[in-house]
Amino acid sequence: MANTSTRFAGHGRRADATMMAHRPQRQVGGFLLEALIAIAIFAFAVLGIVSLQTQSIRFTNESHYRAEAVYLTSALIARMWADDRAQLFAKYDKASAGTGYTAFKKLASNLPGTDIAGNEPEVHIVDGPSTSSSVVDVRIRWQLPGEGSPHQYAATSVVGQN
Repeated sequence: MANTSTRFAGHGRRADATMMAHRPQRQVGGFLLEALIAIAIFAFAVLGIVSLQTQSIRFTNESHYRAEAVYLTSALIARMWADDRAQLFAKYDKASAGTGYTAFKKLASNLPGTDIAGNEPEVHIVDGPSTSSSVVDVRIRWQLPGEGSPHQYAATSVVGQN
């Protein structure tokens, strides 16, 4: 029987000729494909994180503007408590456009979109449950750029004695 084994150069081992014939071919480009898939997965992850960060900033801005609206409304009602009740309508009601209302409107203009028609602050004062009190309804609207509808904060309070 003839010797069918050959010697690998530099390895000192012998291999059967049949094993040499069925030797698998080398993979070419496998690492490149794995790298491209890893880059694609990483890119989608980065896009997701950027989207979450954008939403976080938007919610933070909305929260800031809502807190500002709450502060402005509370401060206005506190000024009304300290002011003469007989002068509330003349000073603060939107219909009378007194000094208190115009000052409140100027402060509210720090919120975005208050200059859009229909978004101006509203203050309505009517007689209260007793002859020495008034019911005050305050509404502030603001609208961020690109939003279709405004945000609103409303507060109702009884000012005076019950």
